[in-house]
Amino acid sequence: MTKTKRISSKLGASLFALVFLVGFGVGGWYGGVLPMAQQLQGWWRAGNMVVVQAKIDKLELREIRSEDGPTYLVDAEFVYQFDGKTYRSKRISVGGDTSDGYNGYNRSTHASLLQARSNDQSVTLWIDPQDPAFAAYDRQLHINRLIFLIPFATLFPAVSLGALWALWAIWFRPDEDETAGAFRGSGQQAFSGSSGKLELQADRSGAAALTVFAVIWNLICIPVALTVYMQKNAGGVVIAFVTMFPVAGVGLLWAALRMRFLRKRVGDPVLSLAQQPYAGIENLPLRLRFEPALGQRMHIARSHYPLKAEVLCEHVDSRGDDSTTKTLWSQELGTKQAMHGVQSIDFNISLPADMPASGTQGHKDVEVIWKLKLKVLDAELIFKLPVRQGGGGPVNASDVLARQYPRERITLFGLPGEPGDTSKQTRSWFWAYGIFFILIAIAVFFIFSSAGDSRSRRGSTNNDHAEVQAETLAQLQARLGAGGDINGRDASGSSLLMQAADDNDIAKVRYLLQKGAQVDLVTPRDADGNGESSALFAAIANDGVEIVQLLANAGADLRRPSNKVWTPAHYAAYKGALKSLLYLHERGVAMNQAFDGGRGSTPLMIAAQYNQLGVISFLQLAGADRSKKDLYGEDACGYARYFKQAQAATALGCP
Repeated sequence: MTKTKRISSKLGASLFALVFLVGFGVGGWYGGVLPMAQQLQGWWRAGNMVVVQAKIDKLELREIRSEDGPTYLVDAEFVYQFDGKTYRSKRISVGGDTSDGYNGYNRSTHASLLQARSNDQSVTLWIDPQDPAFAAYDRQLHINRLIFLIPFATLFPAVSLGALWALWAIWFRPDEDETAGAFRGSGQQAFSGSSGKLELQADRSGAAALTVFAVIWNLICIPVALTVYMQKNAGGVVIAFVTMFPVAGVGLLWAALRMRFLRKRVGDPVLSLAQQPYAGIENLPLRLRFEPALGQRMHIARSHYPLKAEVLCEHVDSRGDDSTTKTLWSQELGTKQAMHGVQSIDFNISLPADMPASGTQGHKDVEVIWKLKLKVLDAELIFKLPVRQGGGGPVNASDVLARQYPRERITLFGLPGEPGDTSKQTRSWFWAYGIFFILIAIAVFFIFSSAGDSRSRRGSTNNDHAEVQAETLAQLQARLGAGGDINGRDASGSSLLMQAADDNDIAKVRYLLQKGAQVDLVTPRDADGNGESSALFAAIANDGVEIVQLLANAGADLRRPSNKVWTPAHYAAYKGALKSLLYLHERGVAMNQAFDGGRGSTPLMIAAQYNQLGVISFLQLAGADRSKKDLYGEDACGYARYFKQAQAATALGCP
């Protein structure tokens, strides 16, 4: 009957492990390892890609509905030519196309492609010259997505491998009851040396478990921190909060590595006992043997090393959610000075007769443990002593507990009625708190990756510009001379003229304008309402007044707002582009113009908000009205006070 029950329990445990093995294995492969490999492979391949111009043949934004909300996927097909042959490609990202529900990448990409298709414009496509059939619209490595995949690509496979090990252990590892039952029940030690003496190995330090916990913690928390750090608008409080998690993770990892180092420095000591100890024994000789000799693994040897010893009898109750340890008896053996290179140390111990023997106390999760605790070379060694009952008869552990902790109403199978001395208690709540903080870290990760990935994608458009403009003016001329579209757009929807202005390359701007590039083309508006920026705004961002002048002479609208909010004058005030603002003033642009949307702020209010002191001085000289109010009744001084810009308030002469 017992054997049948054991097999039944093994089958149940195997099924449970199998669910974790398959579920986390498949999820880790398809949700982490495979997409991460595709991202890295695409990034590696992108280094050899070249630019071609392509037409958009098909375009659709597919919405995929689920219980967690809709996700989106761009379904596009590009037609391009290379070496006289025509090719087609449906690839958007070089790292593989995926749907998104937490950022606007696919929706923004679709908006950019839709605008290019509506204007019958070609788009920039990246192809592998060794394999021209492989082409992608976006060749960027999306760092935020890569960071997002780290926990799925590491933790999920780790859980699957752990489940595989558990499955093996269930059927092939000896049962604990068969190997340790005799020791726990009767106090007999399972291992003895060839000489007939009892030989005990020190307990494991716990460094392995702490290392695993620290690695898991860091694999979750470090991606969270990196995601937040990549956000330009992340506040100091948020950064400080998120930083606590990786700092704690580094501390845990350092503690685990230190434990491993200290134990390795001591080696593998063995404790030999002349006979099995029992309650009431006196002057039992013990010998501690060091393998290798003490101090051999020290980088800087000393003549002597202190060794502290203590004997304890503890009552451990692991039932329920608490693991409570109470000391029934303890005795310090003092400190010995062990010489460098010593191979063994001898000492004696005496045990009281009125203490219980080692082993369980009527319940498998309640036991008495005798320990010899040693501290040498900063490492703590614990040997569990197989103490049997003495000749005076069995001692009830509950009676000893009642005598040692009289304030607590303790029964063998009951919980304490009143709190007592908890100085020696160890709580499994530590693990509960650890899991709780991991869950918090996961939540923070998803929250901030939602905003961070979208912002990172928008920020990466600058990288797109830089890579396209890495070609020389001669290469640009050759590409356009071969039939390239002068108003073609990149993955962010920026035209060649916008890219040249963004790079502050006046030679390319002049060449593109001479060839008839449309000066007032704007980027598409994305899902968050950002966009509709022109080459003029890119030039103002660099305060490239020569390029601003070229664009103005080519017919750029110096008053046209971006998103119906930022006018060129407002944007120049925000960026502190004093030379560009002066040129706009000379061209007759009003310095008191208010936003058409938002709060109705003036350039002076924006300069006060962002503490642009030079702009404030110029605007006041240009006749900007400090007392003018926005739609909510705030003037420039109100902006300076609200955003705590004391220098701006002084420059404005605020009361």
